[in-house]
Amino acid sequence: EWTPGTSRAIVAALRERVRTVAIRQGDRIVEHVGENWISWRSRKRNRVFAEIRPLRGRVQVFILPGPRELRDRGGLALRAPRTQGWGWFRSRLEISSMDQVERAARMIAQSYGDGPSKEHGRRSKRRSAPESS
Repeated sequence: EWTPGTSRAIVAALRERVRTVAIRQGDRIVEHVGENWISWRSRKRNRVFAEIRPLRGRVQVFILPGPRELRDRGGLALRAPRTQGWGWFRSRLEISSMDQVERAARMIAQSYGDGPSKEHGRRSKRRSAPESS
């Protein structure tokens, strides 16, 4: 049965697992809490890599990689709406039980580590080496 405590427990379990990944990378996750959402930003990479929305009956998590880029055997990842997160997030996870936390945490960690090289949703420009004469 879903209770307000279920959402909190799922978010806390995800937070713990993702912070462990960041600590191993020498990074810190900065959490920003809005009225209806929570964002997780990598301090080292200076980008938001996940947005969490605790809802009635489920927790939605939006992440950077698209569903085809994720290692998701259970089909937990769905395509995110283009309007979500200014178009940065390409996958949506729908977590409805503690049993799904491990799988979801692995995909959030993938967004943290393997997500596109973006700052505020824009691809980084590569500078080419100057041509020698």
